[in-house]
Amino acid sequence: MNAGELRPAFVTADQCRQWMAATPLGNAVQALSHLLRQLNLLNRSNIQPQERLAILEILRKPLLQAQEEGAKRFIGKPLPLVPPEQAAFDSAQAVWQALLKGYGRCIEIEIADAAGAGSQLALLFQRAFATLAAAQLDTYRAGFEPSPQHWQALHKLYVSAESIGIVNVEVEDTVRQGKAPSTPGAVYSEVMLLHATSPHELSSRHLHWVTRWSRRWSRKARIVGAVPPLDAEAVPLHLDLASGRPAGYQPIAGPNARWMDTAPVRRSLKKRLSLLEKGTPPTELQLGDDCTQPACGQVLRHVYQCWCRGGVNRQHERTATDANCAVVLGVEAIYFHLAGGQPFRQPGYSDDEALRRERDEMATFGSLAPRSLGALGLQHGYRIEEWSVVEEWQMIDESATGIHAVRPLGEAADRVGQRQLVAVQPPSAAALLIGSLRWRMVTGDSRLHVGIQILPGRPEPVAVRPVELSGVREPYRPAFLLPAVAAIGSVATIITPPGYFRAGRILESVGSQMPRIRLLHLLDRGIDFDRVSFEPVS
Repeated sequence: MNAGELRPAFVTADQCRQWMAATPLGNAVQALSHLLRQLNLLNRSNIQPQERLAILEILRKPLLQAQEEGAKRFIGKPLPLVPPEQAAFDSAQAVWQALLKGYGRCIEIEIADAAGAGSQLALLFQRAFATLAAAQLDTYRAGFEPSPQHWQALHKLYVSAESIGIVNVEVEDTVRQGKAPSTPGAVYSEVMLLHATSPHELSSRHLHWVTRWSRRWSRKARIVGAVPPLDAEAVPLHLDLASGRPAGYQPIAGPNARWMDTAPVRRSLKKRLSLLEKGTPPTELQLGDDCTQPACGQVLRHVYQCWCRGGVNRQHERTATDANCAVVLGVEAIYFHLAGGQPFRQPGYSDDEALRRERDEMATFGSLAPRSLGALGLQHGYRIEEWSVVEEWQMIDESATGIHAVRPLGEAADRVGQRQLVAVQPPSAAALLIGSLRWRMVTGDSRLHVGIQILPGRPEPVAVRPVELSGVREPYRPAFLLPAVAAIGSVATIITPPGYFRAGRILESVGSQMPRIRLLHLLDRGIDFDRVSFEPVS
């Protein structure tokens, strides 16, 4: 590489505009590669802070657009990410860090020269906070945990902004905020509010809502240096500016302690929750055109509890443990194990030769040989060796309705997706139970954490298919019956393939004492299942 190649393609705002006009940026991957290279070269060059800021402001909008498009390669993917997805996430983080470094160079020079006006420094700090906020959001969307270094960088920026006196100085940010003004302190509060909602437990759609709401209500949150009174309207969030931790509800003390008073936020949220209950559409409450009921009200109540009421109350007490539990992933594998090692087959399966061969293998070896299961196996791509896998996970804690479990990434046999159906057997259970993966996250120590919500009732494997008025007979699909549990007020439910639910729909059932059932209410929906209440049909 010659010396000419080490110089940026532009060092002035006018040159940057010309470069933008001449460089094809339609492809997100290529655009991010071009932009990252130029950002890195600019960060190594000595440019006046005013000119550097002007360049960054020109690059910012196309960069944010390209980042959002490129993020589709890793948003909401099962964990652990495969190499192309991981590379896309790593590249996105590299772009955010390069942009942050550019704003950081401007801040350093402005502070060192003591010549920067308050509004100029406020703009730079706000942009730096916004860049960290974007990196944090991508971290959640990729299924990772923000690092201690991330929180330290946010706290360090806030301490500097506070000492300069620009935390609440208003600046424009049309790319991010539209016509509404922003402040450095508002973006700092925004990222703390977002983290307080437990983003890894939110679907991609709901995380999008909560990100927008965090940005909207962050201006109402107040960061103070004294403990709010005990009779305050809202429970304050605690901040330790010398730590590598986000805001939380664990009390702290000392010169680095701050508190986020969310009382004004509480009043605004309470008003909207009340109006939603009365039937006011979310759009009229400025919650977003994409928000629909009843999900909007449910997510907003979750946000209200996290921001103003001390966090989400757990229905059942958790108990710490280091025991191991068995986990089975995938509907076909779950059926295989619940059915006593028998793979799912269409009722009436009559391949006598295949049945005879499988009986001989079971008698000789105690299991079926690893191979595809005849025509049915080839049709669905099932392999018996995949079905037979039972993974061992270490439990962190457990309750009557849930388990927090973990495993090293290097031991990953299958990828896991949010709201995926699983079977789990903790030491306290006599058999496999069915559950749903409510959240999953990769931590900095290269471990995969999951939260499993256990569904009530001992599961019974069955085969079901819809009864259509047209007379069309669809193939049977694996399903699971869960009996009513009177002790906790749980009704009988059935786990069906996704998209099966329609109120009043009749299903034929094979393998249970109810030949026909009528679907009543959709209770839960995942990526590979519906959980529905039902009644027998005479």
